Amino acid sequence: MNSKISLPWSLAVLVFVAIACSSIIVFFVNKSQPPFIIFSDILIPPVQSIVLPKKIIAGIPVRMMIPSINIDAAIEYVGLTSNGAMAVPKGPNDVGWFELGPRPGDIGSAVIAGHDGWKDGIPAVFDNLSKLVAGDKIYVKDDTGATTLFVVRKVVIYGENDDASTIFDSNDGTAHLNLITCEGFWNAATQSYSSRLVVFTDKKI
Repeated sequence: MNSKISLPWSLAVLVFVAIACSSIIVFFVNKSQPPFIIFSDILIPPVQSIVLPKKIIAGIPVRMMIPSINIDAAIEYVGLTSNGAMAVPKGPNDVGWFELGPRPGDIGSAVIAGHDGWKDGIPAVFDNLSKLVAGDKIYVKDDTGATTLFVVRKVVIYGENDDASTIFDSNDGTAHLNLITCEGFWNAATQSYSSRLVVFTDKKI
């Protein structure tokens, strides 16, 4: 966009083009053929400037652990692709924190993405994300050595055209961490999956 956004920075990435219907950033991973990462056409408009929060509570996240599904993964920092979609981790084993949003532990909704499925049948970090249930614990370690605990509140599956802006948006004054991955069936015609799975969590104080 050409004008400066005046919304709070945690909402800046949620400004969507007013077309057809409202929808979230979403990525999909091809589990079969062709063996490469696929993105949807749902984009974030370019943001001219992002105002950082005045108070940073957490350090830079470096590792995420989910004991109930045996995840202990390094955290990459991802932003936007050249066409304005949320980028994803480079490989199957790491997760990607959307660094244009809040840090895990800061007020707002931090978002971490990971792959479900990889080429040649190689396991991916979020293969078992759907097994999480309310009450499961997620730990994020930052570069200062501090660990923040999050507790799963709910697991939701969104259709490709569903409005799921709450993934990136919260205004309740508390800290959340939301995990996202692909879900559903592969559509060769649209080169995308039919849905995405999102795990909503709350910071444990």
